[in-house]
Amino acid sequence: MSAVVTTQDPDVIAAEHHDGLPFDRGTHDRLLRMSPLRGSRIAHAAAPVTLEASALESQLAEARATIAEQRERIAYLESLSMTDELTGLLNRRGFFSHFRREIAAARRQRAKGNGKGGGVLVIIDLDGFKRINDTHGHMAGDAYLRQVARLLVGAVREEDVVARLGGDEFALLLANTDAACGAVRARQIATAACRRGVQWNNADLPIRFSFGVQPYGADDREEEVIRLADSHMYSNKAGRRPHSSGHKAARPGARSAANRRATG
Repeated sequence: MSAVVTTQDPDVIAAEHHDGLPFDRGTHDRLLRMSPLRGSRIAHAAAPVTLEASALESQLAEARATIAEQRERIAYLESLSMTDELTGLLNRRGFFSHFRREIAAARRQRAKGNGKGGGVLVIIDLDGFKRINDTHGHMAGDAYLRQVARLLVGAVREEDVVARLGGDEFALLLANTDAACGAVRARQIATAACRRGVQWNNADLPIRFSFGVQPYGADDREEEVIRLADSHMYSNKAGRRPHSSGHKAARPGARSAANRRATG
C-alpha cells in the first residue's frame, strides 16, 4: 500500500527544490511573507527620483538666468565707465583702452606678416571754447560740445574711433591710414567744421579747432604717440591765431599736461 506524504521537513524541501544546497529557513519565511512586486510599486519608487531631477533642472535654469543678468549688468556698467555722458563718445578711459588694443593689433598683424598695421591719431582742441562758456553760459557750451561730437562722428568711417578726452579736447583714431592721408583727412574735417555753427539764443557760434596728427604703429607706445600729437596740435594752434583770452595757445607746460593725460 502506498501513502501520500506531505511534510514541511526542511530536508525534503531542500532535496526537492534547492538542488541539495543548505536550506535557510529565515530567508524562506521572509520570501513567503513578501507581497508580489508589481509595476505600480516600481513607478512609485521612481517618482521621487523624477521630482528631484525636475527640481535640480529648475534650479540650474534659474542660476543660468541669474548669471546672464549679472553679465549684462556688468557690461552695462563697463560701458558707462567708458562713455562720455554729455556726448555719448568714448571718454578718456575708453579711448586709452581702445588705443592700447589698436597698437597690440598692429603688433600681431606685423608678426603674421600682414603688413605694418597701425594708423593715425588726431588730437583736436576747440578754439575759443572758454569764451563761449563765459559769454553764453555752460548750457550753450554743452550744446556746442554735442554738435562738435556729431560733426566728428559724421566725418569719419565706421572703423574709426572718436573720443572726448575731457573739456574741449577730442581725439580721432584713423585706422589703416598713413601720416599723409591722416593729415589730409584732418584738414578736411577742420574745413568742414568751419562751415558749421551752433545756434544759441539767436547767436551763431562758429566751430573752430586746432589739430595735431601723429601716425602710430607696432613699435610705438600710446603715451608717446599722444604726446607728439598734442605737441603738433599746440604748434598748429599757435600758428593759426594770436594769443588772446579764452584761447589756449602753446605754453611751456603743454607737454607735461599731455603726459599727465597719457598716464591717466
